[in-house]
Amino acid sequence: MPYTRLPKRFRTLFSGLLLFPTLIFAEDASIPKFKELPQERVSPAEDKWEFGARFGAGIRGMDRFDHNLGGFTSSLDPTVFTVTKVRNERTMTQGEILIRNRFSGNFKVGVIGGFHYFQNFGLTNITGDPFYTKLHFGMESLYLLAMVWQDGRINRYLNWEAGFGGGYTKALWVSGGYATNGKDYYIQNGNLSGSGIEFRLEGSVSTPVTNHVTLSAGVFLSWINIASFDGSFNGSTSSVYIRQDGRVSPLTESANQQNILLSQQYSRKLDMQSAYGGIFFGVNYRL
Repeated sequence: MPYTRLPKRFRTLFSGLLLFPTLIFAEDASIPKFKELPQERVSPAEDKWEFGARFGAGIRGMDRFDHNLGGFTSSLDPTVFTVTKVRNERTMTQGEILIRNRFSGNFKVGVIGGFHYFQNFGLTNITGDPFYTKLHFGMESLYLLAMVWQDGRINRYLNWEAGFGGGYTKALWVSGGYATNGKDYYIQNGNLSGSGIEFRLEGSVSTPVTNHVTLSAGVFLSWINIASFDGSFNGSTSSVYIRQDGRVSPLTESANQQNILLSQQYSRKLDMQSAYGGIFFGVNYRL
């Protein structure tokens, strides 16, 4: 069929119909548009720095520190009869703060600083001199540990976390009490301290409260090693020595040397190797 050109009036009418919606509705005209592509957004940076506070309670295990205290005596004569009863109260409380940073996918590094407060314990000693001694002890320690943690997700509400580390600890050992031979009465006061190392193993679960705050609960197991305790006892510079026969006494350096000469027994300073464990609760804030 031969091509037929449309009349000019028909073409003008057809163009007007196409432009009519634009003239009436302007920008709201329902002219087909290209589908808008979603904007490419950069995901927010992952939280890295974290600060926390914890409170915990636990119990100190029976160890050679308690066993050695069972050899306490007020007499330096190895031939004098002596018997000692140790009163063990091995519970403890602790408080600590932590600062840490996420350095890779599910690993964090940081430090924990805090204190342990051990429940008061003590002993009574009777010797054949005769002499009766009753002492009560208070002990607390400060520590600073470098830690590494690994964490992961249990479900949408809970995360797990495991950590290990070690560092410096310093213990303060305060004693008080009295001694008597039936005629005279002597006040007993001591203030000793020692430093050493501490290791920590812990595990916990946590749940988020807000985008920045989480609550946690966990268990821990620690081990303390303090080489010796030095300070003052009854006003003199002293240390606690354990002799070759297992007898333990607070002595000055000169008194210890004299005791070695008289008894022909080697002596060393009393150390502390103690394991303890417990539970803790904490709150963490992420920047």
